[in-house]
Amino acid sequence: MSYFARRHAYAYISPDTAPARGNPKAFLRAVFRTLAPDLSQDMELQTPSCFGDVVVCFRTPEDREAAMRRQPFEVAGGGTVKLVREGETPNVTFTPMECLAHVALHRYPVEERTEEEIRGICCHFGGVLEVDRACFTTPDLATVFVVLNMEHPREIPRELRIRYSDGSRCVVPVEILRVWDRSESLDANGEHVPLFQPPPAAA
Repeated sequence: MSYFARRHAYAYISPDTAPARGNPKAFLRAVFRTLAPDLSQDMELQTPSCFGDVVVCFRTPEDREAAMRRQPFEVAGGGTVKLVREGETPNVTFTPMECLAHVALHRYPVEERTEEEIRGICCHFGGVLEVDRACFTTPDLATVFVVLNMEHPREIPRELRIRYSDGSRCVVPVEILRVWDRSESLDANGEHVPLFQPPPAAA
């Protein structure tokens, strides 16, 4: 699992009728400040698309695990906040992924340019079928080209934000170059036909 995914957790607020659901992000920050003031408060809270009430992006995987060990967080009035790691959500659903997109990730930092990191940063809106391996030898802030598999291209954001351990961020503009049906990239045996050609072998 990528470094990016190991920093994530999904926060579930119970009961379903809890007033905190009206503003779950503010509620979660208050819970951490009150019940776990010794833990790192440097986290990014996001609106979930599938799981939980809040997506929590901790600064480091170690920060996430420290919070996991302290739960469940029980608040006054009988409410509870529980964190679930990325990949361990109880309500996983499967949707058809019949759309492919050729996408350019502009100004991509070279220190994050590994296949694992690229897959990790894209995993919240699509599966990475291909990474153009030619991008691994290009200069810093060059464009990375990928082929994504998703339910619908509207899931692709206009930009990605890469967050570093020192709190700084890098904004990566996203450009959709082409969208097509997955069936168009299957051969006679139903196997995916790669868009990108492997780089030539060194002489």
